[in-house]
Amino acid sequence: MIKSLKVFLLPVLALIVIVMACNKAEDALATTEEAIDQALYSAQERGGLGRRGCYELVFPVSIVLPDSSIVEVNSYDEVKAALRAYFEANGTGHPHRRPHLAFVFPISVVSQDGEVITVDADTDLRALRAACAGTFGNHGPAGHGNHGLSCFEIVFPVTVLFPDGTTATATDRHALRMMTRRWHNENPGAPGRPQITFPLTVKMTEDSTLVTVNSRDELRALKESCE
Repeated sequence: MIKSLKVFLLPVLALIVIVMACNKAEDALATTEEAIDQALYSAQERGGLGRRGCYELVFPVSIVLPDSSIVEVNSYDEVKAALRAYFEANGTGHPHRRPHLAFVFPISVVSQDGEVITVDADTDLRALRAACAGTFGNHGPAGHGNHGLSCFEIVFPVTVLFPDGTTATATDRHALRMMTRRWHNENPGAPGRPQITFPLTVKMTEDSTLVTVNSRDELRALKESCE
């Protein structure tokens, strides 16, 4: 009887071990994805960036991971990939402490009016959010990484009008970032900001459709409709 019971229990115990191992793997994945959501939400909410904010980040940017290592990324997908690799290798840290993702400054953002803004420090990023917070107050971090992190992508080339009346053409995101930073550095304290001229073509992140934007008002309305 005892021998028969042992024979019966062994497969059951083996099944329990397998189920526990699977659940542990699923829990680890969920924790990793939750940590990614938290880190992305914290970074975007801090500056009113992305789909739920008023500003679109100009890639490429360099990000600072929780261990202070620095990675250059060209899209939000690359940000998520870098975070996933980090959390899978290092764990997600304290369950009640939000994972922190920082930017290497300066960065550039495009406002809902088409201004290209150079941001020199985290305090400046927070000032942008204070000026236009977006709708982060209506949403939390759960699932943030899968809800669409940006509203649209700018289709290049674009023409930039500088406050002194001169213009220049940016052939890609890197060129846009570099030319506006150069103007910012060469004209410290100058009033006004570089402005992308209209009409402007953007590709919507949600469905990849191309939209022609003819004015600041249209760009603002498009950005607000992305919620």
